[in-house]
Amino acid sequence: MRVGRLLRFLAILAGCMLYAVPRWLTDEFGRVSIDQILYHLRFGSEGVLSSDPELIRRFLWRALALPAALAVLLWGVDGWLRHLRRHPDAWPRPWLRRAGRALAVALRWAAHHTAPRIVPLMVLGVGVAFFVDSFSVARYVRGYFGDDYFAEAYVDPGRATLQRVGKQPKSLVLIYVESLETSYSDPALFGHDLLHRLNALKSRPGVVSFDSYRELMGAHFTIASLVSTQCGVPLKSIAMFGGNVQGEKVERYLPRARCLGDLLAAEGYRNVFLNGSSLAFAGVGKFFHDHRYHRVMGREEWIEAGEPPAGMSGWGLRDDALFRRARAELGQLMKSKQPFNLTVLTIDTHHPYGHLSPECARRGHEGFEGVVECTADLVAEFVEYIIARGWLDRVAIVVQGDHLAMGNSSYQKLVRNPERRVFNLLISNDAKLAANTREVTHFDMLPTILDLVGLQVKDGRAGLGYSAIGPVRAPRPPNHVASMSEKVLDYSATYRSLWEPPEHLAEQPRPAPPQPAVVDAAVNELPS
Repeated sequence: MRVGRLLRFLAILAGCMLYAVPRWLTDEFGRVSIDQILYHLRFGSEGVLSSDPELIRRFLWRALALPAALAVLLWGVDGWLRHLRRHPDAWPRPWLRRAGRALAVALRWAAHHTAPRIVPLMVLGVGVAFFVDSFSVARYVRGYFGDDYFAEAYVDPGRATLQRVGKQPKSLVLIYVESLETSYSDPALFGHDLLHRLNALKSRPGVVSFDSYRELMGAHFTIASLVSTQCGVPLKSIAMFGGNVQGEKVERYLPRARCLGDLLAAEGYRNVFLNGSSLAFAGVGKFFHDHRYHRVMGREEWIEAGEPPAGMSGWGLRDDALFRRARAELGQLMKSKQPFNLTVLTIDTHHPYGHLSPECARRGHEGFEGVVECTADLVAEFVEYIIARGWLDRVAIVVQGDHLAMGNSSYQKLVRNPERRVFNLLISNDAKLAANTREVTHFDMLPTILDLVGLQVKDGRAGLGYSAIGPVRAPRPPNHVASMSEKVLDYSATYRSLWEPPEHLAEQPRPAPPQPAVVDAAVNELPS
């Protein structure tokens, strides 16, 4: 009897959890895929505990405490119905009896006309159905039995020929802005253009912005956007039916993939990644270390470098301080004749409420929309800083959102826009720079960035991407983006092989890249 009661409770609890967890994930992160969940279960738990205490609090309340309380309530209802079934003449206490005869009729009908296990089965069934629908589980399983789209479409960047255009390829400044999308520019939604300073840069010669930068699954959260733009491949789990390559401790991150850092390092570039949050979160640090970035900085590294933890947000170094550090880093890199790639990832516009820094508050910003506008201004000021010093003759700049915004406090405004797109800017001193398409995806950015810095990709293809600037060297297939959207997450043995360590790498420990200190007299000055 006790075992039966326990099993009924566990069935009810499982149903409530299967409903509550997808609801919480959707509210926090927008549309979420099974691949995203499996990936973060493997890589994300280590860093999340130290990244956002509010996120943990909301998870404990909405995804654990509330469904557990509901399960206890439903378990009580189940026990009540079973009691009425065994004792037909029993009736609730007098204070409930006064609630009316309708309640009595309903309870007795439920007790005598339903199966004994109806409540646990109904709750569990509803939870399972909601979970399957929320994460498109059926579509995920079908993807393991379809054609290998990835194998047909993938062009290995490591085998692509890079042709230098001009005497010296340019250095690169690549800025990923957390959750930045073009919808923030719509005055009808926000009263004015929150990205006005960034949009003002579009009028300059040598600036390209793609009207339709589409977000596809496999590139729809931060680490996935980094992988897809730098490697030209989606980020997806290979754990299901895929052995233990990702299911156990992964020693190297996509070791057989050749990504932006690998290609640039082979051309003599120095790669630097500056990030406000912990490198442990979602395997971000592992990715950049494993793809030949020489200097990789996150929350813990900034603390070691002297940034006070008290001045940080829950995620880490605020954007104003990040760009102060980025200016100092850039100054040192520009003193060298060695080409470089300075990649920066912001965090203040992270959902759900953003992180308003004291500097942004001093400028008069408030609320989440104020955080978005202030971060956009900080990015624009950093770009203007480069332009004002005449560095565009040596540096190309890319600014883009990492992905579309997720469940933030302005989300109901954003979803009123039926054409939500990722914000993007390509900036150079080449007045002839032009786009060859209006529609791009994250995967197109790898060959496009290489072309932008003067390392032209043979046939304009790398990874799953097509170069989106200059002459069209490889026409895109008809309905390219729509077809890719349907098939890009399907199982692929070729994709899985990118995670398998080469034998000569598996036998050797990964060397730790050097982390030289940056010295700059203006390192403590806020960007202006």
